Amino acid sequence: MIEKTFRNTIKRLGMLRKGDCVLAAVSGGADSIVMLRLLSSVKEELGLTLSVCHLNHNMRGAESRRDLEFVKKEATRLGLRFFGKTLRKGSLAIKGRSTQEAAREVRYAFLEEAAKKAGAKRIALGHTLDDQAETVLLRLIKGSSLSGLSGIPPVRPPFIRPLIEVKREEIERYAEDEGIEFVTDSTNKTAKYRRNSIRLSLIPFLENNYNSSVKETLARTASVLGVDNAFIDKAAEEALKEVVVERGKSAIALDRLRTVSFHRAVSARVFLKALDRFDPASASVLSSAHVEAFHGIAEGRSPSASIRLPGGVVLRREYDRLMISRGKPAKTKAFEKRLKVPGRTVVPGIGTFEAEVLTRKPKTLFTGEDTVYLDFDGAGDVFILRPFDDGDRMVPFGMKGHKKVKDIFIDAKVPREARRSIPLLLNGEDIVWVPGVKRSGLLKITPRTIRVLKVVWKGALPQK
Repeated sequence: MIEKTFRNTIKRLGMLRKGDCVLAAVSGGADSIVMLRLLSSVKEELGLTLSVCHLNHNMRGAESRRDLEFVKKEATRLGLRFFGKTLRKGSLAIKGRSTQEAAREVRYAFLEEAAKKAGAKRIALGHTLDDQAETVLLRLIKGSSLSGLSGIPPVRPPFIRPLIEVKREEIERYAEDEGIEFVTDSTNKTAKYRRNSIRLSLIPFLENNYNSSVKETLARTASVLGVDNAFIDKAAEEALKEVVVERGKSAIALDRLRTVSFHRAVSARVFLKALDRFDPASASVLSSAHVEAFHGIAEGRSPSASIRLPGGVVLRREYDRLMISRGKPAKTKAFEKRLKVPGRTVVPGIGTFEAEVLTRKPKTLFTGEDTVYLDFDGAGDVFILRPFDDGDRMVPFGMKGHKKVKDIFIDAKVPREARRSIPLLLNGEDIVWVPGVKRSGLLKITPRTIRVLKVVWKGALPQK
């Protein structure tokens, strides 16, 4: 029976093709050992190139070493290549990560490394129907999206799970009937881990009191939700291409208005996909509460709200941009420099200012984001460059009265974190130019102007 289910799963879900090179991830437990035996049994028929790998997390002392040796001997007995690795003791104690999260991250990195060495395009994992049921319950209790409640994907290249439709008790019965030896992880019997508690207590309780076939029901539910999930996922993938306005190592920025224009089911997935591209580890431990917080920030009234995500990642709204970055942006160091007129003035971390005095008026006096023209005849001797201060006021071009620079930044939708990195140009005590944002009504060019001061800023303008 188990062989038939195994074959049907592989065929129906297109897990393997003839001539595939497959790496079997084997822990030594009943599930993975039986999977290895079944893969070995169809090896010749499908023309597979089969190899085995095992990662020793080095968390259970002699028992961990026993598992490694057992799997290595099994691979040798079957005439298969073996790839093994032992982690340094204590290496999974990573700040900001639970041991389970760190182990998962390291394990998948090892699998990809081993697959590359083996030349494998498929990595077979021994997850069962029981694992599927436990995963759905675990995520339901924790709080999860449709994607999470779809459970463990049977196929997500390069990973395949050929036993995902087989119950663990069937596997153990098969191993007993066939005389297949395997090892047992002693930590599977302790209820201190939530997954173990679900397997040892919650599922038996549900089976005895509510539904004797609860595992099959949960697995079937995951399969049904998986179909809906695939449809939404495809829509979100296309949407993500439309909303990403900036992508780098330090941050990913999304167009907020475009993001919230999609159905909530799609916009939530866009957020998850963007986060996964920025920090997969953070995305893997996200809960439904984080997704709700995302909607609150994206759809709310506050133009500068933010929340912390797992792994030190921050989601920050900057007006019509949604920024995913790590930690707080670096603070701009205080500076105050006299502008060289004429000449070149460099402000570290801010940019370069080039000033020249024109004795003939240029054809255009348009003040752009990086250039300003001022009446040099009416100016004082000293021009100063310094950062923004909360109490700053200026007379904006076209107005008679003063206005707070802070309010000018708000009107221009300049992110709060970017404001102190925008230099102000002062003549004496008066602010005459906020590069990229606004020029003052002071020092306007008039018909009586003879000398024109041209200042060009070569720096990083804020993204709006």
